Amino acid sequence: MPEKRRCVIFCSYRGIWKDELEERLQTENKVTILALGRNMYKLLAYLRKRKDIEIFKLGTKYMKNRDKGIGIKITVRKLHA
Repeated sequence: MPEKRRCVIFCSYRGIWKDELEERLQTENKVTILALGRNMYKLLAYLRKRKDIEIFKLGTKYMKNRDKGIGIKITVRKLHA
């Protein structure tokens, strides 16, 4: 049976994604996060500070509309102590 498709978290400048990430890490093993532009750097800085979260997969891509810049797709998982 195919694996259940997971929804992704899109990072906005308001930072609501942090709460949603915490909720999903409680129930799911892996969580995928998307970010554009300056939000990429905020996301990477947040994940780097967190010692209990591991970056499992990371990918970058130019958007079709080049004005939006580079997008980032990160799959993270929570480390169990």
